[in-house]
Amino acid sequence: MHLLATEPGIIADGSAAIDLAQTPGDIIMLASADTEIALLAAAQARWRAADPAAPSLRLAPVMRLGHNFSVDLYMELVAQARLVVARLLGGSAYWPYGIERLVETCREHGIPLALLPGDDKPDPELARASTVPQAACRRLWRYLAEGGPGNADNFLRYAGALIANSAGQAPRTGPSAPHPTPLPASGEREQAELAAIQCKTTQVAPTTQSTKYPS
Repeated sequence: MHLLATEPGIIADGSAAIDLAQTPGDIIMLASADTEIALLAAAQARWRAADPAAPSLRLAPVMRLGHNFSVDLYMELVAQARLVVARLLGGSAYWPYGIERLVETCREHGIPLALLPGDDKPDPELARASTVPQAACRRLWRYLAEGGPGNADNFLRYAGALIANSAGQAPRTGPSAPHPTPLPASGEREQAELAAIQCKTTQVAPTTQSTKYPS
């Protein structure tokens, strides 16, 4: 099968098999929304600037993994992660083969997996397929559903705590992640999304915009 390499400025719609060419990371986050990926990329950059030993992060848009062979190839990366989170608009029907392979790979390698709804409604089917405790899944989901830079920062800190707990390690030094904070409805969410777009265009290098974000 012909395999396309990712290139800056090229948008893949999942109709062809591609290799995202990412290196392994502690946390893998798959998302449907570019604004969410950009928010988390900026949050990771802040966290690693403050703590260079913080867990590494790999971000990928689900849309780019629409081809089954792309999914299979990405599972080689998933198998080396310490925590995998996927947030999906439309639930498991949106990405059925991807969900099947994520569950299979994470269970085989004992990797905590959190499958989260892409909107503000619980998804019992995704919850049942997750291996992260339900309370933790809900907390991860609410950080992302509420949005904003602060919640993105705390999503990563909480994910780091889950990694430490699953490995039986002591929690990382520094303040623990507070619970998700709702954003005011009047304008702040829109401002947060605009800030995310600006982060994506100014803080992420063009050669790595689609596939690799700050470690």
